[in-house]
Amino acid sequence: MKKASYVLNIVLIAVLGFFAYKFIYDGNVATESEDRIAVVLTAAEKAGVLAEMRGLLETSQAVILAASSDDVASIPDIVRPFGMAATANESITMMAKLPFELKTMGHDAHRAMDDIGAMAENGASGSEIIETLAGAMTLCVTCHATYRFVAEEEMN
Repeated sequence: MKKASYVLNIVLIAVLGFFAYKFIYDGNVATESEDRIAVVLTAAEKAGVLAEMRGLLETSQAVILAASSDDVASIPDIVRPFGMAATANESITMMAKLPFELKTMGHDAHRAMDDIGAMAENGASGSEIIETLAGAMTLCVTCHATYRFVAEEEMN
């Protein structure tokens, strides 16, 4: 009886480990002939991710404009909607489809917006903010060079 219990526990741990790996690390990706990894989402999820990326890009452009125009005081209001607060309502189902590295880069990009807002509130200069933003945009370049989003409907 004890041996069966051990075997059952090992099987249960293995199954839980597999699902944890798939949910946290692996994501839903497809092999393509293109060098970038295709992340497979529903059409609505793809549209949402692309809209979020455009929002981060538009926010970055607005920060550069404000920082270069000596309007650092406006930066916290510009970045606030795209800080970590923007991740609060993300779908768990969609997040499970993203590879771990992509999730990490996305969260780091949102954290960078919060950091830039804090820098502006604490009296950082426009050039310091632009320098920080340039570093954060490395995440954008890496993500776009590594991943692309494909709707499930496009896979057939």
